[in-house]
Amino acid sequence: MRGINESKVIKTIPFGKKVIGPGFPVVVIAEIGINHEGDAEICMQLIQAAASAGADAVKLQTVNPDECYAPGTDSYELFHKAQLTQFETIKAFKYARELGLECFSTCGDELSIDFIESLSPPAWKISSGLLTHLPLIRRVASTGRTILLSTGMTGMTEVRCAVDTARNAGAKSIGIFQCTSLYPAIPEVLHLRVIDTLAQEFAIPIGFSDHSIGSMAATLSVACGVHMIEKHISLDTSRKGFDHHISLDPYGFKSFVEAVRISEIMLGDPGKVVPHLVKENSNKFLRCIAARHEIPLGKLIVRSDIAVLRLSEGCIGLPPDAINWIPGRYALRNIEAFQPIKEEDIS
Repeated sequence: MRGINESKVIKTIPFGKKVIGPGFPVVVIAEIGINHEGDAEICMQLIQAAASAGADAVKLQTVNPDECYAPGTDSYELFHKAQLTQFETIKAFKYARELGLECFSTCGDELSIDFIESLSPPAWKISSGLLTHLPLIRRVASTGRTILLSTGMTGMTEVRCAVDTARNAGAKSIGIFQCTSLYPAIPEVLHLRVIDTLAQEFAIPIGFSDHSIGSMAATLSVACGVHMIEKHISLDTSRKGFDHHISLDPYGFKSFVEAVRISEIMLGDPGKVVPHLVKENSNKFLRCIAARHEIPLGKLIVRSDIAVLRLSEGCIGLPPDAINWIPGRYALRNIEAFQPIKEEDIS
């Protein structure tokens, strides 16, 4: 596995028509959240942009503000302003699926869970702010769907508690996101090495939910062994409020997905193998034993008769270490200068 010490076997988990885990491509999730600002048409445009960029899934936020936030708070006002209707959410799910994307949502309350459950999401996302909301975790675990837990506001004790709660409530498929709940999250607080720590602790698929500026951290997380990446997308990253400033625009998101796929190719196989093309070159560049000058048939070969050389026809003679045991052998044929010496040429 890329970057992860597999002393524990990490099992794959289902995600709609896709699979998350070892042996499968990194699942890229375009986090729309509430960057649509309550405009259903913009939501559709974001879904289309995510599909064109090569994302595997889109994620919304479905929250009933009256169930989640105290009146008068910033969050209450924000989510009231940015709500999609149930009809608009149904259309968003349908459109995403038509474009080949998985579509799911972070739900902050049981009323929203009941609604999204009716849409058969591929998974549930528990946000960092909900990780200690154990009754909510039990509720989504009871559906039998995959649960993806974000950990941006808690330490390992709370993460263990959330995972144990989900398992005890019947969840069979769980994934975890390394995350830092700062907006933006600066490089010093991203701690990508925690990805390996989480993998070793829980032996389940690990992802990276990225709140940093740009795509460098998310791309680098591929080398750390992630199985899924969540990154915000916006039509206009210069807009004020919401999550626009930590998002990638459609062009940036497409470039990011391409970088993820190239990173996977570059990481390749963990076994030390010599690719076919390299083998072809190696014969040209590796050294072998050759005659330093003409060696006549029957001559007792001495050290000054031979050398370790790169030859025009490639490495087809004895390997360099043979220089220690060829002296004292006899030539069984006339060997021309700068020609390779093979096993059958000496006795």
